Amino acid sequence: MKKLVLFLTLAAGVVVIACNKQTILPPVTQTIYFTVGKNMSHAKDTVSSKGDTLWLTASGTIRDTSGTFPITANFKTADSVNKTPYAILNFKKLPVTFTNAAPDANGFYKWSSTIGLPVPAVTAKTRFYTTATFGFGNYGSAQMGNIASTDRWTIYAK
Repeated sequence: MKKLVLFLTLAAGVVVIACNKQTILPPVTQTIYFTVGKNMSHAKDTVSSKGDTLWLTASGTIRDTSGTFPITANFKTADSVNKTPYAILNFKKLPVTFTNAAPDANGFYKWSSTIGLPVPAVTAKTRFYTTATFGFGNYGSAQMGNIASTDRWTIYAK
């Protein structure tokens, strides 16, 4: 009887191990459709403390030029010391200009966009930093570009 119980237990274990099939899938490689440059440039290093427009230029690459899936963007400028936000601007469809008529070797088109970000009256010598987050909607999902920033450049209110 002991041998029979031991045999059935071992047989059941072998059956369970034989039926336990695990499939480990390889990691999904995401196709990149959209990129943004890490830094934005601005037209000048000062803005008026009485209120002014901060002109920013962002650029990147994209595979789709049809405009079916727009580039979205959220811009924010704040005081670099106490992080007080002064201006926030959101775009559902960022107006872009394509700089190459044909795609490059990787299938990307280069784009750029110049945005006017209104800055209200602030105290003189306020130092600003500006950041932007970009996104691109593709087939029901969204791809985020990296955050672009003007931290490398100092923008002062004069």
